[in-house]
Order: sequence, then structure tokens, then C-alpha cells
Amino acid sequence: MELRTERLFLRTVTEADVAVIRDFGRDEFKTDEDVLDWLRWVKEKNEEGRLIVNFYIWLAETNQCIGRVYIHSKPELDGEVEIGYGISGEYRNNGYVTEAAKAVVRFAFEQAGLDVLVAIVKPENVESRRVVEKLGFSECGIRMVPDENDRICEFDYFRLYRTENGKGRL
Repeated sequence: MELRTERLFLRTVTEADVAVIRDFGRDEFKTDEDVLDWLRWVKEKNEEGRLIVNFYIWLAETNQCIGRVYIHSKPELDGEVEIGYGISGEYRNNGYVTEAAKAVVRFAFEQAGLDVLVAIVKPENVESRRVVEKLGFSECGIRMVPDENDRICEFDYFRLYRTENGKGRL
């Protein structure tokens, strides 16, 4: 699956993309087998009915993979579908994450048929907060959920609703 924006293209990955996934997720994946296990886990969860879609972000001009935007139903959020993102440090503060996330929000509302997306942001993560605010998410309080190290932490909780006309907000 592929999405295009003015400066980027986003696409889902397959087992043929092990090197790209491992390179981008250096801290997460130590071996090619770790990447393959993760891809199998995503496939299995989708087959069980849990929505997980990972779009990797490439610069259209250079074909360089610079990040990832994903949506997934999160059990810790009562099955709500969360949007998340990450980008390589040298590509931050160029609007790439916002541009890519807008395309994924459209995908979520127009193609995946979702009515609402949520985002959780650590209070100190000002850059991530700025992205969800630019996307039109509204702050709805605080949620206590596990972080990337499985420690229960406080996150600011945001929601974005599809408009009544079904075209999405962006």
C-alpha cells in the first residue's frame, strides 16, 4: 500500500524491506530475525482483527527512508486506534512528520473507515504535541499507559474525529 504527498511517499513494508526496517529501528531490532518476528506478529494481529498499519516514510526526491507513521488499535486504550510516528533526528523540524501523518489520517478516515483516531503524547514531548495539534487533534485529558519500556506513565490524550461528510478533517 502506498500514499503520496508533495515531498514524500509512504508505503507499508514487507519481508523484502528487512534492511530498511532494521536500519530505521536500530534500537528496536538487533537482528534480521527480530524484524521478521515483528512483521509476522503484525500480520498475525491483523488476521485476528486488530488493525495495525505501518507506513514507512521516504523522501520522494532522494528515495531515502526517514521515518514511520502508524495506526494501530491499542488494547491499553480500550481498542481505540492510535496514530504514532517517528523520524530520524536529522530530518526533524522540516514538517515531514506532519505531512506524512496528514496522509495517514486521510487513509484512516477515507480508506480504513475509522470515525476517530487518538494520540498519546508524553507531557515533555513538545514536538510530538505540536504535530497532533497541527493535525487538529483535541486534548481530552490524561491516560496512564505503558511506555516503550512497559512502565506505566502519564500521557496527554488527544482525539480527532472524522467529519460528518465522511471526507476526513484534512
